[in-house]
Amino acid sequence: MNFFLKALGAAAGIQRVVPGEEITINVDLILAHDGTAAKILAAWPEGEQVAQPAKVVFTLDHAMPAPTIASRQLHLQLRAYARRQGINLFERCEGVLHQVVAEYFHPRAGMIIAGADGHVTTAGAFSVIAFSLAPAELVPVLLTGQLRLVVPETVIVTIKGGLPPGVSPRDLGLELLRRLGGGALKNKALLLQGEGVWQLSPSGRMSVCNLIGEMGCMTGMIIPPEEQVADSDLTIDASTLKPLVACPPAPTKIQPVHEVAGLTVTQVLVGGCGSGRLEDFEELAAAMNGRPVHGDVNLLLVPASRAVLQEMEARGLSRSLLQQGAVILPPGCGPCPGQHAGLLAPGDRVLAATVRNTPGRMGSPEAEIYLASPRTAGLAAVAGAIVAG
Repeated sequence: MNFFLKALGAAAGIQRVVPGEEITINVDLILAHDGTAAKILAAWPEGEQVAQPAKVVFTLDHAMPAPTIASRQLHLQLRAYARRQGINLFERCEGVLHQVVAEYFHPRAGMIIAGADGHVTTAGAFSVIAFSLAPAELVPVLLTGQLRLVVPETVIVTIKGGLPPGVSPRDLGLELLRRLGGGALKNKALLLQGEGVWQLSPSGRMSVCNLIGEMGCMTGMIIPPEEQVADSDLTIDASTLKPLVACPPAPTKIQPVHEVAGLTVTQVLVGGCGSGRLEDFEELAAAMNGRPVHGDVNLLLVPASRAVLQEMEARGLSRSLLQQGAVILPPGCGPCPGQHAGLLAPGDRVLAATVRNTPGRMGSPEAEIYLASPRTAGLAAVAGAIVAG
């Protein structure tokens, strides 16, 4: 058995599992946020209690601080629920859910996560197995601490070599999405291995795994180096990769940046769970190279956590980016879910280092969303257009 199957077997308390088998596994961490929690509360059986409160994590990150009265009412309801149930609630802009997991809950190889969010596979950077569930599906997990599932088949991808200068971990993630995002992974688990991912920093691995949620698979992860398998279904040479961009109307419509170079942009976004770590902002700043933000562009930065923001300030990065014309928003999701803080209007075109670009994702369905790396975002912010550089 490969590492993935062994970890599922351990979580189920059995020695061997095979694809197609139905099993019940113990869950180590259960996640939700203010974007999904309203549906959880609506489905919650009156008078019932969470089975293992210490393993439950809710964050206020999609609409925090509250942009509407309804948002604030939900936040108050979640606070009351969290206090009743004794669960962990992060309610003061500590960060976006997936960064909170990385910083506060010590993700480890083989850990099992279930979450009411589409991008919980970000934790796959730490060899965690994370399953994305609908809010109503999460309720029985909260009540029992267990998840019932059919063991998926695995697709193993080996990434050899290293990224060349000017190519980012997000470009690797986009390359994986380009090759595997057309339905090939449906009901399967994506396992990544090879020096091309193992030599990335934790932030870089999170950037890659963050995009697994857009590939249509059941789950995905980077397997530990000591668990490498000899055979793989696909090999990618990272040294041959180029900067990529996902074009509207879907994150799977991916082209080399040079093919869309020259398109003007009105907004640039870096941050959130896709690109809100210190390494991402350093990459953005390096691409901007001290130059001011173009006069027709809003450059919005959303630190993935309070700790990231504090480090940006300690290094003088916040100050320099602000002086160049950037706007720094509170830690969290920012404009990405389309609930507040930087929404798009008809005629807007944004280049974002985030995770989804379906029409209406960040506001008006008539706006255009392009997805790329923080480096490509930095070049566009100063040029006022997408640049191949």
